[in-house]
Amino acid sequence: MLKRYILPALAVFALILAGSCKKDSVLAPEPFYRNYFPDAVGSYIIYDCDSIIYDDFTQTVDTNSFLIKEYFQSAFIDNSGREAIRMERWKKPADSLGWFLKDVWFLVKTDAQIEKVEEDVRIIKLVFPVRNGVEWNANALNTSDARTVTMEKAHEAFTTGVLSFDSTVTVVNTDPQNLVSEYRSTEVFAANVGMVYKRLVDVAFVVPTPEIKRGVVFTMKAIETGIE
Repeated sequence: MLKRYILPALAVFALILAGSCKKDSVLAPEPFYRNYFPDAVGSYIIYDCDSIIYDDFTQTVDTNSFLIKEYFQSAFIDNSGREAIRMERWKKPADSLGWFLKDVWFLVKTDAQIEKVEEDVRIIKLVFPVRNGVEWNANALNTSDARTVTMEKAHEAFTTGVLSFDSTVTVVNTDPQNLVSEYRSTEVFAANVGMVYKRLVDVAFVVPTPEIKRGVVFTMKAIETGIE
């Protein structure tokens, strides 16, 4: 008689345990995908860059092509006691055989976001978790006007024309378009690599035509990645 009661009891316990495991699985947190901005010291990305400058004063359009190498040179502790990365930016003009040090920037990777100091201005480049529709103020940590950016095309493939990536996310600003000017920033981050593409359009138009009067169109495309 005892066995007849033990077996049903064990069956009920198994069902309760299975239900509990299923509930935990459903409530498991979404991955944060922090690997979309790795910060390993020694890693680098080389970009093929084009800069088009429109000058309405001189009535000229200047196009410059060059290479930029962003190199995570070393780690250090910043003034807030956080681990930070010194990022060296090297430039190689199209008509030159050598590189020269152009900038030294810094970045901090926290559990919540990527903070990057460019020209002494701290910008929130990316937040976690990575998923479509997430918005934030990229200028929340500086004194500039608020600039809202949003994620789109999360975990989709992307190619720079030289390198292809299986999983990327695109970050764009949400400024409304108008007939007078346009400010459009697009950055693509690839899993286990970092930023692989950037396009900045900051121009004023000859009203009421779409002809550009002044401003800049700047593009960066990753052509090589690695670790030294």
